[in-house]
Amino acid sequence: MGRLTVIASGKGGVGKTTLAANLAACLAQRGKKVIAVDCDVYLKNLDIVFGVQNSHIWDICDVFEGRCKLEEAVIKIGESGNLFLLAGPLRAPENPQGLTDFILKTAKELLAGGEYDHIILDCPSGTGRGIEDYFIRGSHVIVVATPDVTSIHDAQITAAAAYAAGADVSLVVNRIRARSVEDGTSPDIDDIIDSVGIRLLGLIPEDGKTSEALNAGKLITETKRSRSKRSYTNIAARTDGEFTELYRFW
Repeated sequence: MGRLTVIASGKGGVGKTTLAANLAACLAQRGKKVIAVDCDVYLKNLDIVFGVQNSHIWDICDVFEGRCKLEEAVIKIGESGNLFLLAGPLRAPENPQGLTDFILKTAKELLAGGEYDHIILDCPSGTGRGIEDYFIRGSHVIVVATPDVTSIHDAQITAAAAYAAGADVSLVVNRIRARSVEDGTSPDIDDIIDSVGIRLLGLIPEDGKTSEALNAGKLITETKRSRSKRSYTNIAARTDGEFTELYRFW
């Protein structure tokens, strides 16, 4: 039986989808069979981060509305044969809650089917019904935050909701500037962990290569001289049950 990992955040723009895509790719590089599912029924972006937005026909909404079968909508990413994607809808569906329920049902079926070692769900940002439904008991929820007070506050709320649902919850802090932490203009990492109140899974440095990779239709894991590449590799190893050290800033 595979492992279900849910990528969540209290607010948008913290790098949640970038983490989902690069985590999936790193797990696939470890020899695991992985499928990433875009759960945002309004603002799909996962296929864009993977660089395949113009190379697939079907998405999860087409399956939901009966235009294709599930296996026809599954997109192979790269040449390894280990990485796959279920893209979110191009346009907002007429029945968004129905599609959300269908995506959740499909994720559970993929989990029970045992075909994949890891199922990565890229959730919409925020909290509330339609998002917290994905916080499945026994799943691994990764809450993504950046070192600013609003993101930390919203991460705390998201983490509490996931914990209340019975999920295993961990934290990834993204876009860390070591100099800002040192001079006190950015919150200390230990203070962030204490505020959110969950275990730390990984730290990702601010990396200008992120936007370059996105604009080139590539993943950070495919980019040379990326400062954050090792962070994603370490997070994938820890997600896969292997102990590795956190990214070192100092």
